[in-house]
Amino acid sequence: MSGSRFDRTADRYLEQARRRDWSAVVELCRPGAGDRALDVGAGPGLLSAALAPRVARAVALDPSPAMLERAPAGVETAEGTGEAIPFEDGSFDLVTAVNTLHHVADMPATVAEMVRVLAPAGRIVVQDYLADPDPDAAERWERVERLRDHGHRNLPRAGEVEQLLAGHGLAMDEQQTWTSSWQLDPWLEMADPSPEVDAEIRRLVGADSFTQTAWRARFLRGRGLASA
Repeated sequence: MSGSRFDRTADRYLEQARRRDWSAVVELCRPGAGDRALDVGAGPGLLSAALAPRVARAVALDPSPAMLERAPAGVETAEGTGEAIPFEDGSFDLVTAVNTLHHVADMPATVAEMVRVLAPAGRIVVQDYLADPDPDAAERWERVERLRDHGHRNLPRAGEVEQLLAGHGLAMDEQQTWTSSWQLDPWLEMADPSPEVDAEIRRLVGADSFTQTAWRARFLRGRGLASA
């Protein structure tokens, strides 16, 4: 995960994060009073702040110092990447990654690190946008994303995160999918691309708005799917 674009646009990202309703992802986490919670790729730590009153420890991990400087009071911050989480094995009961995996250079390594720092009875909650099932459409959208943000890698494919976590002994316990709608203007303004890049993205998108399939899920060790 590269901090460069997020360092430059940290205030804009913070404004967007403050407007967001974190309640659904918090409830999916099922936070407990004794939980130690880590959010990977936490940005300004707004999810950690939402969890903080309901857990014993809330840690926001991000590679961008500018983002972490904006974390609310009560949130512990740590600078680092998902591929090399700077904590000991089994340090957390809850590990989250919200819209993080499409920024990491090595998704399997990041998932492995999340599992490594997870306590034996812990849970992982992941949220992200999913790649289009049509390969050509998916590649076209990845081009748009990379133009907007050079730190963008790849959107996870449907089932990809589940398969990676299954390889570490975790099974999906609950998942949710929905359609997320975006207006192109504010989406571009948040990233602040150059005029030339802005124009090219608008050409490729070809509309004033777009939709993406959003997905989140909770994973436990050795448990099957409870609800979809």
